[in-house]
Formats: sequence, C-alpha cells, structure tokens
Amino acid sequence: MSVAYTEMDALAEELTSRALVCTLDCPFASTIALNELPKGVTAVIAAYRDANSVLCRRLFDLGFHPGLEVELVRKAPMRDPLVFRVADCEIVLRKRDAARILVHVGDEHDTNTVEKKAA
Repeated sequence: MSVAYTEMDALAEELTSRALVCTLDCPFASTIALNELPKGVTAVIAAYRDANSVLCRRLFDLGFHPGLEVELVRKAPMRDPLVFRVADCEIVLRKRDAARILVHVGDEHDTNTVEKKAA
C-alpha cells in the first residue's frame, strides 16, 4: 500500500512543481493580444497580461504555454467566442479571455499586416 502513496506523492510533486512563469519581459519586440490574431495566422505564445490571476493559471492548464504555437481557426458568427488550435487541440475562448494572452507573430508575418487584417 505504501507504493500507491509513493506514486501519488510523486504525481502531486510533479503537478505542484509546474510553474506559471510568464512576465511581460518577453524576448519578442512586438506582441499582440491573442484575440487580435487574424484567422489562419500562426503565432507563438509569449506571455500573459496578468500571470498571477486565476484565469491565466487556467489558460496555462488548458495548454496555452509560452513558446507554443497557436492559430485562430474559427470565429463564431457574432465574433465571440473564438476557436484556437494549440498543441493539436481546438480550444474555445471568449474574446476577453483570449485578450489576456500575448502572442508574437513570426517573422514570416509582418506585424503591420496583422494589424490591417484584424481591422
């Protein structure tokens, strides 16, 4: 029976050691909010606007990890909610929740083009 507790302790340690380490001092010069990402464009998750909030922790647990690629797949008819693909999963977020995530659009996509498409 102690083996089960050892495995549970190891799992608990692994889960509690996961850290939501994100600051606005990200290495990218230009970032945009995830809700401003045009449909079909791939970007890299850079940071969270408020890394200490419960919502940002939930977004992290859903798979929105800094350094991963994310793509806007679909928008609902009223433009809210939004469907994103991250780590081979499609996740639906409200616009206001997606605004908490900052992304960097890669070199192949010019930031000015992104702003024009989003308008």
